[in-house]
Amino acid sequence: MPRAALILAMAALAIGTPAAAGRAPAPMWIFFRDHGALDVAGPARDRALAEAARRITPRALARRAKAARERSGLGSLVAPAPTRAPAPPLLDDRDLPPDPAYVAAVVSRGAAIRTRSSWLNAVSVASPTESLACIQALPFVAEIRPVARESPDEADANPVPSADPGSDPRAPADPAGEFDAGPSFLQIDMLHIPEVHTMGDHGEGVVIGVLDSGFELDHEALRQLTVRGERDFVNGDDDPTYNPRTDVPTQSVHGTAVLSTIAGYLPGKLIGPAYRAEYLLGETERIGSELPVEEDYWCEGIEWAEAEGADIVTSSLSYHAWYHWRDLDGRTAAATRAANLALARGVLVVNAIGNEGPKEGSIGAPADAPGAISVGAVNGIGNLAGFSSVGPTYDRRTKPDLVAPGVGVFTAVARTYDHYARLNGTSFSTPLVAGCAALVLSAHPDWGPEAVRDALAMSASRAGQPDNQYGWGIVNARDAVLYPLLEGTVTDSITRERLAGAAVRWEPVAGSPRAPAATGDLNASGSVLTDSTGDYVIPNLPRGTYAITVSKPGYLDAPAGPYEVPPNLGDANVALRPR
Repeated sequence: MPRAALILAMAALAIGTPAAAGRAPAPMWIFFRDHGALDVAGPARDRALAEAARRITPRALARRAKAARERSGLGSLVAPAPTRAPAPPLLDDRDLPPDPAYVAAVVSRGAAIRTRSSWLNAVSVASPTESLACIQALPFVAEIRPVARESPDEADANPVPSADPGSDPRAPADPAGEFDAGPSFLQIDMLHIPEVHTMGDHGEGVVIGVLDSGFELDHEALRQLTVRGERDFVNGDDDPTYNPRTDVPTQSVHGTAVLSTIAGYLPGKLIGPAYRAEYLLGETERIGSELPVEEDYWCEGIEWAEAEGADIVTSSLSYHAWYHWRDLDGRTAAATRAANLALARGVLVVNAIGNEGPKEGSIGAPADAPGAISVGAVNGIGNLAGFSSVGPTYDRRTKPDLVAPGVGVFTAVARTYDHYARLNGTSFSTPLVAGCAALVLSAHPDWGPEAVRDALAMSASRAGQPDNQYGWGIVNARDAVLYPLLEGTVTDSITRERLAGAAVRWEPVAGSPRAPAATGDLNASGSVLTDSTGDYVIPNLPRGTYAITVSKPGYLDAPAGPYEVPPNLGDANVALRPR
Protein backbone atom coordinates (compact mmCIF):
# COMPACT_ATOMS: atom_id res chain seq x y z
CA MET A 1 0.00 0.00 0.00
CA PRO A 2 1.43 3.48 -0.84
CA ARG A 3 2.57 5.47 2.19
CA ALA A 4 -0.07 8.20 1.69
CA ALA A 5 -2.84 5.60 1.46
CA LEU A 6 -1.52 3.82 4.53
CA ILE A 7 -1.53 7.05 6.53
CA LEU A 8 -5.09 7.83 5.47
CA ALA A 9 -6.13 4.30 6.48
CA MET A 10 -4.47 4.77 9.88
CA ALA A 11 -6.32 8.04 10.33
CA ALA A 12 -9.59 6.37 9.40
CA LEU A 13 -9.00 3.70 12.04
CA ALA A 14 -8.14 6.33 14.64
CA ILE A 15 -11.28 8.34 13.92
CA GLY A 16 -13.81 5.85 12.66
CA THR A 17 -13.76 3.00 15.17
CA PRO A 18 -16.59 2.65 17.71
CA ALA A 19 -14.19 3.48 20.54
CA ALA A 20 -13.45 6.77 18.86
CA ALA A 21 -17.05 7.68 18.22
CA GLY A 22 -17.82 11.22 19.33
CA ARG A 23 -14.16 12.25 19.58
CA ALA A 24 -12.71 15.20 17.77
CA PRO A 25 -10.88 14.23 14.56
CA ALA A 26 -7.25 13.21 15.05
CA PRO A 27 -4.88 16.08 14.21
CA MET A 28 -2.99 15.71 10.92
CA TRP A 29 0.03 17.42 9.35
CA ILE A 30 -0.48 18.77 5.82
CA PHE A 31 2.93 19.34 4.15
CA PHE A 32 3.08 21.53 1.03
CA ARG A 33 5.37 21.00 -1.96
CA ASP A 34 6.44 24.65 -2.28
CA HIS A 35 5.52 28.17 -1.19
CA GLY A 36 3.34 28.87 -4.20
CA ALA A 37 3.02 32.58 -4.97
CA LEU A 38 5.58 33.37 -2.25
CA ASP A 39 8.31 31.64 -4.27
CA VAL A 40 7.96 34.32 -6.97
CA ALA A 41 9.60 37.73 -6.61
CA GLY A 42 6.91 40.31 -6.15
CA PRO A 43 4.77 42.15 -3.61
CA ALA A 44 3.42 39.01 -1.91
CA ARG A 45 6.89 37.65 -1.25
CA ASP A 46 8.18 41.07 -0.15
CA ARG A 47 5.32 41.43 2.34
CA ALA A 48 5.94 37.95 3.73
CA LEU A 49 9.66 38.60 4.21
CA ALA A 50 8.93 41.97 5.80
CA GLU A 51 6.55 40.29 8.25
CA ALA A 52 9.24 37.70 9.05
CA ALA A 53 11.73 40.51 9.68
CA ARG A 54 9.30 42.10 12.16
CA ARG A 55 8.65 38.79 13.89
CA ILE A 56 12.28 37.73 14.30
CA THR A 57 13.99 39.81 16.98
CA PRO A 58 17.37 41.52 16.53
CA ARG A 59 18.78 39.15 19.16
CA ALA A 60 17.69 36.15 17.10
CA LEU A 61 19.28 37.62 13.97
CA ALA A 62 22.54 38.21 15.87
CA ARG A 63 22.52 34.60 17.07
CA ARG A 64 21.88 33.38 13.51
CA ALA A 65 24.84 35.44 12.31
CA LYS A 66 27.07 33.97 15.01
CA ALA A 67 26.06 30.44 14.03
CA ALA A 68 26.72 31.19 10.36
CA ARG A 69 30.22 32.44 11.22
CA GLU A 70 30.89 29.27 13.21
CA ARG A 71 29.81 27.00 10.36
CA SER A 72 31.56 28.90 7.56
CA GLY A 73 34.82 29.79 9.24
CA LEU A 74 35.52 28.35 12.64
CA GLY A 75 33.80 24.97 12.76
CA SER A 76 33.40 23.14 16.05
CA LEU A 77 36.06 22.57 18.68
CA VAL A 78 36.43 18.88 17.84
CA ALA A 79 35.72 18.45 14.14
CA PRO A 80 38.23 19.92 11.65
CA ALA A 81 37.23 23.40 10.55
CA PRO A 82 35.27 23.29 7.29
CA THR A 83 36.27 25.15 4.15
CA ARG A 84 35.15 28.74 4.32
CA ALA A 85 31.95 29.41 2.43
CA PRO A 86 29.82 32.51 1.89
CA ALA A 87 27.58 33.19 4.87
CA PRO A 88 23.94 32.29 4.20
CA PRO A 89 21.30 35.05 4.40
CA LEU A 90 19.86 35.57 7.87
CA LEU A 91 16.34 35.45 6.44
CA ASP A 92 15.48 32.77 3.88
CA ASP A 93 12.58 30.80 2.44
CA ARG A 94 12.23 28.80 5.65
CA ASP A 95 11.00 32.00 7.30
CA LEU A 96 8.14 32.32 4.81
CA PRO A 97 4.72 31.08 5.96
CA PRO A 98 2.76 28.51 3.99
CA ASP A 99 1.09 30.13 0.97
CA PRO A 100 -2.24 31.63 2.20
CA ALA A 101 -3.94 30.32 -0.95
CA TYR A 102 -2.82 26.77 -0.12
CA VAL A 103 -4.09 27.14 3.44
CA ALA A 104 -7.41 28.51 2.22
CA ALA A 105 -7.83 25.55 -0.14
CA VAL A 106 -7.27 23.12 2.75
CA VAL A 107 -9.81 24.97 4.91
CA SER A 108 -12.36 25.00 2.10
CA ARG A 109 -12.29 21.18 2.12
CA GLY A 110 -13.44 20.97 5.71
CA ALA A 111 -10.22 21.23 7.74
CA ALA A 112 -9.78 23.47 10.77
CA ILE A 113 -6.29 24.92 11.22
CA ARG A 114 -4.57 24.08 14.52
CA THR A 115 -1.05 25.40 13.94
CA ARG A 116 1.11 26.70 11.09
CA SER A 117 4.81 26.00 10.61
CA SER A 118 6.97 28.20 8.41
CA TRP A 119 9.99 25.94 8.87
CA LEU A 120 8.15 22.79 7.80
CA ASN A 121 5.99 24.60 5.21
CA ALA A 122 3.03 22.84 6.75
CA VAL A 123 -0.16 23.24 8.73
CA SER A 124 -1.67 20.90 11.26
CA VAL A 125 -5.40 20.50 11.02
CA ALA A 126 -8.40 18.79 12.54
CA SER A 127 -10.28 17.33 9.61
CA PRO A 128 -13.14 14.90 9.06
CA THR A 129 -11.85 11.60 7.71
CA GLU A 130 -13.76 11.96 4.46
CA SER A 131 -12.01 15.28 3.74
CA LEU A 132 -8.47 13.89 3.91
CA ALA A 133 -8.60 12.21 0.49
CA CYS A 134 -9.77 15.48 -1.09
CA ILE A 135 -6.95 17.37 0.59
CA GLN A 136 -4.38 14.77 -0.46
CA ALA A 137 -5.54 15.19 -4.08
CA LEU A 138 -4.59 18.88 -4.12
CA PRO A 139 -1.58 19.24 -6.46
CA PHE A 140 0.43 21.31 -3.98
CA VAL A 141 0.03 18.86 -1.05
CA ALA A 142 3.15 16.72 -0.66
CA GLU A 143 2.16 14.55 2.29
CA ILE A 144 -0.42 14.01 5.02
CA ARG A 145 0.80 12.56 8.29
CA PRO A 146 -0.73 12.18 11.77
CA VAL A 147 0.55 14.51 14.46
CA ALA A 148 2.62 12.41 16.86
CA ARG A 149 1.21 12.01 20.33
CA GLU A 150 1.53 9.96 23.49
CA SER A 151 0.56 9.88 27.15
CA PRO A 152 2.87 11.43 29.74
CA ASP A 153 5.70 9.15 30.80
CA GLU A 154 4.98 7.33 34.03
CA ALA A 155 8.62 7.66 35.09
CA ASP A 156 8.13 11.42 35.29
CA ALA A 157 5.08 11.22 37.55
CA ASN A 158 6.29 9.50 40.70
CA PRO A 159 6.61 12.29 43.25
CA VAL A 160 8.25 11.47 46.56
CA PRO A 161 7.47 14.37 48.93
CA SER A 162 10.51 15.80 50.64
CA ALA A 163 10.09 15.34 54.37
CA ASP A 164 13.05 17.53 55.24
CA PRO A 165 13.91 20.44 52.97
CA GLY A 166 17.02 21.21 54.98
CA SER A 167 20.56 21.23 53.64
CA ASP A 168 22.15 18.05 52.33
CA PRO A 169 24.72 16.97 54.96
CA ARG A 170 27.16 16.20 52.14
CA ALA A 171 27.12 19.80 50.94
CA PRO A 172 30.20 21.86 51.86
CA ALA A 173 29.77 24.70 54.31
CA ASP A 174 28.78 28.01 52.70
CA PRO A 175 29.04 30.80 55.26
CA ALA A 176 27.39 33.34 52.95
CA GLY A 177 24.56 30.94 52.15
CA GLU A 178 24.48 31.92 48.48
CA PHE A 179 25.38 28.46 47.16
CA ASP A 180 23.78 26.27 49.85
CA ALA A 181 21.85 23.93 47.57
CA GLY A 182 20.16 22.04 50.39
CA PRO A 183 18.42 18.83 49.22
CA SER A 184 19.27 19.67 45.60
CA PHE A 185 23.00 19.50 46.28
CA LEU A 186 23.63 15.99 44.92
CA GLN A 187 21.96 16.61 41.55
CA ILE A 188 24.13 19.65 40.82
CA ASP A 189 27.28 18.43 42.56
CA MET A 190 27.44 15.31 40.33
CA LEU A 191 27.74 17.71 37.39
CA HIS A 192 30.34 19.98 39.06
CA ILE A 193 27.95 22.92 38.87
CA PRO A 194 28.84 24.45 42.28
CA GLU A 195 32.42 24.88 41.07
CA VAL A 196 31.19 26.95 38.14
CA HIS A 197 28.92 29.02 40.39
CA THR A 198 31.87 29.90 42.60
CA MET A 199 33.66 31.12 39.45
CA GLY A 200 30.88 33.72 39.11
CA ASP A 201 28.96 32.02 36.30
CA HIS A 202 25.24 31.38 36.82
CA GLY A 203 23.97 31.63 33.23
CA GLU A 204 24.09 35.39 32.88
CA GLY A 205 23.42 36.72 29.39
CA VAL A 206 21.84 33.49 28.09
CA VAL A 207 18.22 33.16 26.96
CA ILE A 208 16.67 29.71 27.47
CA GLY A 209 13.39 28.53 25.99
CA VAL A 210 11.49 25.89 27.98
CA LEU A 211 8.76 23.95 26.14
CA ASP A 212 6.48 22.00 28.46
CA SER A 213 3.04 21.71 30.04
CA GLY A 214 2.71 25.08 31.78
CA PHE A 215 4.42 27.01 34.54
CA GLU A 216 3.55 28.52 37.94
CA LEU A 217 5.96 31.26 39.00
CA ASP A 218 4.60 32.07 42.46
CA HIS A 219 6.59 29.24 44.07
CA GLU A 220 9.25 30.52 46.47
CA ALA A 221 12.06 28.96 44.39
CA LEU A 222 10.94 30.70 41.18
CA ARG A 223 10.07 34.19 42.32
CA GLN A 224 13.50 35.49 41.34
CA LEU A 225 13.15 34.25 37.74
CA THR A 226 13.67 36.67 34.85
CA VAL A 227 11.03 35.87 32.22
CA ARG A 228 11.56 37.35 28.77
CA GLY A 229 8.35 36.04 27.18
CA GLU A 230 5.48 33.59 27.66
CA ARG A 231 3.12 31.81 25.27
CA ASP A 232 0.43 29.13 25.59
CA PHE A 233 0.28 27.34 22.24
CA VAL A 234 -2.40 24.93 23.40
CA ASN A 235 -4.98 27.63 24.14
CA GLY A 236 -3.60 30.34 21.86
CA ASP A 237 -2.83 33.03 24.43
CA ASP A 238 0.09 34.47 26.39
CA ASP A 239 -0.67 32.84 29.75
CA PRO A 240 0.96 29.40 30.27
CA THR A 241 -0.30 29.10 33.87
CA TYR A 242 -3.08 26.83 35.11
CA ASN A 243 -6.53 27.86 33.88
CA PRO A 244 -9.39 26.14 35.76
CA ARG A 245 -11.73 26.69 32.80
CA THR A 246 -9.61 24.68 30.34
CA ASP A 247 -7.03 22.66 32.31
CA VAL A 248 -7.00 19.66 34.59
CA PRO A 249 -5.49 20.45 38.03
CA THR A 250 -2.15 18.79 37.13
CA GLN A 251 -1.65 20.76 33.89
CA SER A 252 1.30 22.84 35.11
CA VAL A 253 2.92 20.26 37.44
CA HIS A 254 5.41 18.81 34.97
CA GLY A 255 6.49 22.13 33.45
CA THR A 256 6.94 23.82 36.83
CA ALA A 257 9.08 20.92 38.09
CA VAL A 258 11.24 21.03 34.94
CA LEU A 259 11.64 24.82 35.17
CA SER A 260 12.61 24.66 38.84
CA THR A 261 15.27 22.05 38.04
CA ILE A 262 17.15 24.42 35.72
CA ALA A 263 16.20 27.82 37.14
CA GLY A 264 15.14 27.44 40.77
CA TYR A 265 16.96 29.51 43.38
CA LEU A 266 16.32 29.39 47.09
CA PRO A 267 19.48 28.82 49.14
CA GLY A 268 19.09 25.99 51.61
CA LYS A 269 16.46 24.27 49.49
CA LEU A 270 16.87 24.34 45.71
CA ILE A 271 19.48 25.79 43.35
CA GLY A 272 19.37 25.19 39.61
CA PRO A 273 22.40 25.49 37.34
CA ALA A 274 21.25 28.56 35.37
CA TYR A 275 19.17 30.60 37.78
CA ARG A 276 20.41 33.93 36.40
CA ALA A 277 19.62 33.22 32.76
CA GLU A 278 16.54 34.75 31.11
CA TYR A 279 13.65 32.50 30.14
CA LEU A 280 11.06 32.07 27.41
CA LEU A 281 8.22 29.84 28.64
CA GLY A 282 6.12 27.98 26.08
CA GLU A 283 3.21 25.69 26.94
CA THR A 284 3.03 23.02 24.22
CA GLU A 285 1.60 19.99 26.05
CA ARG A 286 -1.98 19.36 27.11
CA ILE A 287 -2.39 17.13 30.15
CA GLY A 288 -5.38 14.89 30.72
CA SER A 289 -7.02 15.25 27.31
CA GLU A 290 -7.55 12.74 24.52
CA LEU A 291 -4.26 13.90 23.01
CA PRO A 292 -2.09 14.88 25.96
CA VAL A 293 1.17 15.47 24.10
CA GLU A 294 0.98 17.03 20.67
CA GLU A 295 3.90 17.50 18.31
CA ASP A 296 2.49 20.39 16.30
CA TYR A 297 2.39 22.69 19.32
CA TRP A 298 6.03 21.78 20.00
CA CYS A 299 7.02 22.73 16.44
CA GLU A 300 5.19 26.04 16.75
CA GLY A 301 6.84 26.61 20.12
CA ILE A 302 10.40 26.12 18.93
CA GLU A 303 9.86 28.50 16.01
CA TRP A 304 8.59 31.09 18.48
CA ALA A 305 11.54 30.59 20.86
CA GLU A 306 14.05 30.92 18.01
CA ALA A 307 12.42 34.12 16.72
CA GLU A 308 12.39 35.57 20.25
CA GLY A 309 16.16 35.10 20.54
CA ALA A 310 16.58 31.88 22.54
CA ASP A 311 20.14 30.57 22.68
CA ILE A 312 19.08 27.20 24.12
CA VAL A 313 15.78 25.34 24.07
CA THR A 314 15.25 22.61 26.65
CA SER A 315 12.44 20.15 26.07
CA SER A 316 11.41 17.28 28.31
CA LEU A 317 8.89 15.99 25.78
CA SER A 318 9.37 12.95 23.57
CA TYR A 319 7.19 11.74 20.71
CA HIS A 320 6.72 8.03 19.98
CA ALA A 321 3.18 7.41 18.71
CA TRP A 322 2.95 7.12 14.91
CA TYR A 323 6.75 6.78 14.76
CA HIS A 324 8.71 3.55 14.45
CA TRP A 325 12.44 3.09 14.95
CA ARG A 326 12.94 3.40 11.17
CA ASP A 327 11.55 6.95 11.40
CA LEU A 328 14.12 7.96 14.03
CA ASP A 329 16.88 8.64 11.52
CA GLY A 330 17.46 12.31 12.30
CA ARG A 331 15.43 13.67 9.40
CA THR A 332 11.94 12.14 9.26
CA ALA A 333 9.86 13.07 12.34
CA ALA A 334 8.28 16.51 12.14
CA ALA A 335 9.65 17.56 15.54
CA THR A 336 13.11 16.34 14.53
CA ARG A 337 12.98 18.35 11.31
CA ALA A 338 12.01 21.44 13.31
CA ALA A 339 14.87 20.79 15.76
CA ASN A 340 17.33 20.53 12.86
CA LEU A 341 16.19 23.90 11.52
CA ALA A 342 16.53 25.47 14.97
CA LEU A 343 20.08 24.15 15.20
CA ALA A 344 20.88 25.56 11.75
CA ARG A 345 19.76 28.94 13.07
CA GLY A 346 22.10 28.74 16.04
CA VAL A 347 19.79 27.38 18.77
CA LEU A 348 21.18 24.56 20.90
CA VAL A 349 18.37 22.02 21.40
CA VAL A 350 18.57 19.86 24.54
CA ASN A 351 15.92 17.12 24.59
CA ALA A 352 15.01 14.16 26.77
CA ILE A 353 15.78 10.85 25.08
CA GLY A 354 12.64 9.35 26.66
CA ASN A 355 11.60 6.93 29.37
CA GLU A 356 11.07 3.83 27.22
CA GLY A 357 14.27 1.99 28.21
CA PRO A 358 16.12 -0.24 28.37
CA LYS A 359 15.05 -1.59 24.96
CA GLU A 360 17.60 -0.91 22.21
CA GLY A 361 16.56 1.91 19.91
CA SER A 362 13.89 3.18 22.33
CA ILE A 363 14.75 6.81 21.57
CA GLY A 364 11.92 9.26 20.82
CA ALA A 365 11.73 12.31 18.54
CA PRO A 366 13.20 14.93 18.43
CA ALA A 367 16.07 13.45 20.45
CA ASP A 368 17.25 11.73 17.24
CA ALA A 369 18.19 15.09 15.66
CA PRO A 370 21.92 14.90 14.80
CA GLY A 371 22.96 18.18 16.41
CA ALA A 372 20.62 18.05 19.39
CA ILE A 373 21.90 17.02 22.80
CA SER A 374 19.74 14.05 23.79
CA VAL A 375 19.85 13.34 27.52
CA GLY A 376 19.52 10.11 29.47
CA ALA A 377 19.16 9.61 33.22
CA VAL A 378 21.44 8.11 35.88
CA ASN A 379 20.87 7.51 39.57
CA GLY A 380 22.76 9.04 42.47
CA ILE A 381 25.78 6.74 42.04
CA GLY A 382 26.03 7.23 38.29
CA ASN A 383 24.33 4.03 37.08
CA LEU A 384 21.90 4.25 34.16
CA ALA A 385 18.28 4.44 35.30
CA GLY A 386 16.24 1.43 34.18
CA PHE A 387 13.62 3.60 32.47
CA SER A 388 16.12 5.71 30.49
CA SER A 389 15.78 5.15 26.72
CA VAL A 390 18.84 4.06 24.80
CA GLY A 391 20.10 4.31 21.23
CA PRO A 392 21.19 3.98 18.61
CA THR A 393 19.21 5.98 16.08
CA TYR A 394 17.98 4.07 13.04
CA ASP A 395 20.98 5.32 11.03
CA ARG A 396 23.26 3.93 13.80
CA ARG A 397 24.35 7.19 15.44
CA THR A 398 25.21 7.09 19.13
CA LYS A 399 22.47 8.37 21.41
CA PRO A 400 22.05 9.61 24.11
CA ASP A 401 24.71 12.29 23.92
CA LEU A 402 24.97 12.87 27.67
CA VAL A 403 23.49 11.71 30.96
CA ALA A 404 22.71 13.45 34.23
CA PRO A 405 20.86 12.71 37.48
CA GLY A 406 17.25 11.70 36.75
CA VAL A 407 16.29 9.68 39.84
CA GLY A 408 14.95 11.46 42.91
CA VAL A 409 15.57 14.92 41.44
CA PHE A 410 14.51 17.63 43.89
CA THR A 411 11.90 19.92 42.29
CA ALA A 412 9.29 22.55 43.12
CA VAL A 413 5.62 21.55 43.20
CA ALA A 414 3.25 23.67 41.10
CA ARG A 415 0.37 25.59 42.65
CA THR A 416 2.08 25.60 46.04
CA TYR A 417 4.27 28.23 47.60
CA ASP A 418 6.82 26.07 49.39
CA HIS A 419 6.25 22.37 48.61
CA TYR A 420 8.85 20.18 46.93
CA ALA A 421 8.98 16.65 45.52
CA ARG A 422 11.59 14.23 44.26
CA LEU A 423 10.79 13.07 40.71
CA ASN A 424 12.19 10.47 38.32
CA GLY A 425 12.66 10.70 34.58
CA THR A 426 14.78 11.96 31.74
CA SER A 427 12.47 14.99 32.01
CA PHE A 428 14.63 16.15 34.91
CA SER A 429 18.09 15.10 33.77
CA THR A 430 17.47 17.18 30.62
CA PRO A 431 17.11 20.63 32.23
CA LEU A 432 20.20 19.94 34.34
CA VAL A 433 22.23 19.41 31.15
CA ALA A 434 20.61 22.43 29.49
CA GLY A 435 21.64 24.46 32.52
CA CYS A 436 25.23 23.27 32.12
CA ALA A 437 25.09 24.32 28.47
CA ALA A 438 23.96 27.76 29.62
CA LEU A 439 26.95 28.01 31.96
CA VAL A 440 29.30 27.22 29.06
CA LEU A 441 27.61 29.73 26.77
CA SER A 442 27.59 32.39 29.48
CA ALA A 443 31.36 31.96 29.83
CA HIS A 444 31.84 31.93 26.03
CA PRO A 445 29.15 34.13 24.43
CA ASP A 446 30.96 33.98 21.07
CA TRP A 447 30.53 30.19 20.85
CA GLY A 448 27.84 28.64 18.66
CA PRO A 449 25.83 25.51 19.46
CA GLU A 450 28.39 23.11 17.96
CA ALA A 451 31.18 24.44 20.14
CA VAL A 452 29.04 24.24 23.28
CA ARG A 453 27.97 20.69 22.44
CA ASP A 454 31.57 19.62 21.80
CA ALA A 455 32.79 21.12 25.08
CA LEU A 456 30.10 19.29 27.06
CA ALA A 457 30.62 15.96 25.30
CA MET A 458 34.42 15.91 25.20
CA SER A 459 34.73 16.83 28.88
CA ALA A 460 32.16 14.25 30.04
CA SER A 461 33.01 11.09 31.97
CA ARG A 462 33.01 8.64 29.02
CA ALA A 463 34.32 10.89 26.26
CA GLY A 464 36.92 8.31 25.26
CA GLN A 465 34.40 5.47 24.82
CA PRO A 466 30.87 6.71 24.12
CA ASP A 467 28.10 4.12 23.87
CA ASN A 468 24.35 3.90 23.35
CA GLN A 469 23.52 3.79 27.06
CA TYR A 470 25.51 6.64 28.57
CA GLY A 471 26.57 8.49 25.41
CA TRP A 472 29.66 10.55 26.19
CA GLY A 473 28.86 10.22 29.89
CA ILE A 474 28.02 12.36 32.90
CA VAL A 475 28.49 16.07 32.33
CA ASN A 476 31.32 17.94 34.04
CA ALA A 477 30.25 21.60 33.87
CA ARG A 478 33.54 22.91 35.27
CA ASP A 479 35.67 21.16 32.65
CA ALA A 480 33.23 22.12 29.89
CA VAL A 481 33.54 25.82 30.80
CA LEU A 482 37.36 25.53 30.75
CA TYR A 483 37.49 23.22 27.69
CA PRO A 484 39.83 22.57 25.97
CA LEU A 485 42.37 22.76 28.76
CA LEU A 486 45.61 21.48 30.16
CA GLU A 487 45.80 20.90 33.88
CA GLY A 488 47.98 19.06 36.31
CA THR A 489 50.06 19.14 39.48
CA VAL A 490 53.70 20.14 39.99
CA THR A 491 55.61 18.20 42.67
CA ASP A 492 59.12 17.75 44.07
CA SER A 493 60.55 14.64 42.38
CA ILE A 494 62.18 13.43 45.62
CA THR A 495 59.80 14.39 48.43
CA ARG A 496 56.59 14.33 46.32
CA GLU A 497 55.71 17.63 47.98
CA ARG A 498 53.26 19.73 45.98
CA LEU A 499 54.95 22.93 44.85
CA ALA A 500 53.07 26.23 45.03
CA GLY A 501 54.15 29.20 42.92
CA ALA A 502 55.81 27.19 40.13
CA ALA A 503 55.58 28.88 36.71
CA VAL A 504 54.00 26.81 33.94
CA ARG A 505 54.73 28.26 30.48
CA TRP A 506 53.03 26.93 27.36
CA GLU A 507 53.54 27.54 23.67
CA PRO A 508 52.57 25.88 20.39
CA VAL A 509 54.98 23.31 19.02
CA ALA A 510 56.82 24.75 16.02
CA GLY A 511 55.86 23.15 12.72
CA SER A 512 52.94 21.24 14.16
CA PRO A 513 50.23 20.73 11.53
CA ARG A 514 47.65 21.46 14.22
CA ALA A 515 49.37 24.52 15.66
CA PRO A 516 47.24 27.71 15.93
CA ALA A 517 47.15 29.79 12.79
CA ALA A 518 48.50 32.88 14.51
CA THR A 519 50.53 33.46 17.64
CA GLY A 520 48.09 36.22 18.53
CA ASP A 521 45.28 33.71 19.07
CA LEU A 522 43.72 33.81 22.54
CA ASN A 523 45.83 31.79 24.98
CA ALA A 524 48.13 30.51 22.19
CA SER A 525 51.05 31.06 24.58
CA GLY A 526 51.48 32.32 28.11
CA SER A 527 52.10 31.23 31.67
CA VAL A 528 50.29 30.50 34.93
CA LEU A 529 51.42 29.83 38.50
CA THR A 530 50.53 26.75 40.51
CA ASP A 531 48.19 27.41 43.44
CA SER A 532 48.74 26.56 47.10
CA THR A 533 48.12 22.88 46.38
CA GLY A 534 50.55 22.75 43.43
CA ASP A 535 47.76 22.56 40.86
CA TYR A 536 47.50 24.57 37.65
CA VAL A 537 44.92 25.02 34.90
CA ILE A 538 45.46 26.40 31.40
CA PRO A 539 41.90 27.00 30.15
CA ASN A 540 40.37 27.41 26.70
CA LEU A 541 43.40 26.72 24.56
CA PRO A 542 43.07 27.18 20.81
CA ARG A 543 43.26 24.03 18.71
CA GLY A 544 46.90 22.94 18.41
CA THR A 545 49.83 20.95 19.78
CA TYR A 546 51.59 22.40 22.83
CA ALA A 547 54.71 22.01 24.92
CA ILE A 548 54.99 23.23 28.51
CA THR A 549 58.00 24.22 30.59
CA VAL A 550 57.79 24.30 34.39
CA SER A 551 60.23 26.33 36.48
CA LYS A 552 60.68 27.30 40.12
CA PRO A 553 63.63 28.81 42.01
CA GLY A 554 65.79 26.05 43.45
CA TYR A 555 64.71 23.51 40.82
CA LEU A 556 65.79 22.56 37.30
CA ASP A 557 63.43 23.60 34.53
CA ALA A 558 61.35 20.67 33.31
CA PRO A 559 59.89 20.46 29.78
CA ALA A 560 56.81 18.32 29.11
CA GLY A 561 54.66 17.42 26.14
CA PRO A 562 53.82 17.63 23.35
CA TYR A 563 50.11 17.70 24.15
CA GLU A 564 47.43 17.79 21.49
CA VAL A 565 44.46 20.03 22.22
CA PRO A 566 41.66 19.12 22.02
CA PRO A 567 40.77 16.71 23.54
CA ASN A 568 40.73 17.36 27.24
CA LEU A 569 43.92 15.66 28.42
CA GLY A 570 43.16 15.18 32.08
CA ASP A 571 46.24 15.60 34.29
CA ALA A 572 49.53 16.80 32.78
CA ASN A 573 51.63 16.30 35.92
CA VAL A 574 55.27 17.38 36.18
CA ALA A 575 57.90 16.51 38.84
CA LEU A 576 60.78 19.01 39.33
CA ARG A 577 64.30 17.97 40.31
CA PRO A 578 66.03 20.09 42.98
CA ARG A 579 69.21 21.83 41.84
